[in-house]
Amino acid sequence: MLWRLTALAALICAALVAHAAGEPNVPFELLGQPVAPGTSAKRVLALGESYAGDTLSTPVLIAHGPQAGPTLCMTAAVHGDELNGIEVVRRTLHGVDVKTLRGTLIGVPVVNLLGFTRGVRETPDRRDLNRYFPGRPDGSFAARIANALWTNIVSPHCDYLVDFHTGSFNRSNLPQLRANLEDKRVRRFVRHFGDTPVMFKRGSRRMLRRVATEAGIPAVSFEFGAATTVQTPYVEQAERALHQALVNLGMLPGDRQPAVAQPVYRKSFWIRAEHGGIFISRKQNGDTIDAGEVIGVIANPLTEEEKPIRCEVPARILGLASNQFVLPGYGVFHLGVEELSAP
Repeated sequence: MLWRLTALAALICAALVAHAAGEPNVPFELLGQPVAPGTSAKRVLALGESYAGDTLSTPVLIAHGPQAGPTLCMTAAVHGDELNGIEVVRRTLHGVDVKTLRGTLIGVPVVNLLGFTRGVRETPDRRDLNRYFPGRPDGSFAARIANALWTNIVSPHCDYLVDFHTGSFNRSNLPQLRANLEDKRVRRFVRHFGDTPVMFKRGSRRMLRRVATEAGIPAVSFEFGAATTVQTPYVEQAERALHQALVNLGMLPGDRQPAVAQPVYRKSFWIRAEHGGIFISRKQNGDTIDAGEVIGVIANPLTEEEKPIRCEVPARILGLASNQFVLPGYGVFHLGVEELSAP
């Protein structure tokens, strides 16, 4: 009888310890292969065939914690020349202490592999991949890549999705989340990123973020910096915001940040060049500007003439073009009218 009581006490003690530590995890199957709890792994996602007819695939990184929790997915380089997000995914997946992780992290650092290797935004069939989700297995090359990502990674596994992007066409974005704030699940998700600015955007009809949100997966686009380069200060800022979100979601240990007033931009607009010439900005990303303030000029390359660029309302710069030659109609400043969310 005594040994039975002793064994029972040991079972109860073990159960209490397990309960205190959290619900144990189970092996995670990704792309047909299991990943044991408390381990990290790399798998490959088949995207189709290359020009040589062999399998075209891209790496998928996974960290599977020993304790149960949500699965957060990260995607980058959906546009092949947008490099900052690749580094955030790399740092996050390789820097996490998987033994302390609750739940699972999945990262696809380079979605548009052939665009990335060519240093261009589009897929080889000259399509914007972020307009083809959820894709089709018998569609265009872009639609097939979108379908491979959607059916193998996002749809079956993701509880949350962060899709990393940068500005395009020689423009740079202030670090910001873009999200459909009409969805209450998305509203709750963005609050985990601390004081990171949020722009209200439903997204284009076949954009990955929008398709995921409409499928019940809270999703955001994390926009920061410019294309074709890796900008360490922006990468570090995005990495910190993502880490805080993981802490606030209970996936990583640390001090959960209480809700803070978060800049929200439901209204945004472009200021476009009205003259041809050299665009020269007098402001930086994130600057606030007063109504009527001169924020840049268009300089005539052959004379001393400079045409001022003004904003007629108080706003904040969320994105701007690099100093360059422009034609009339080129978007040079992306501005937002701020409202603060309640903490």
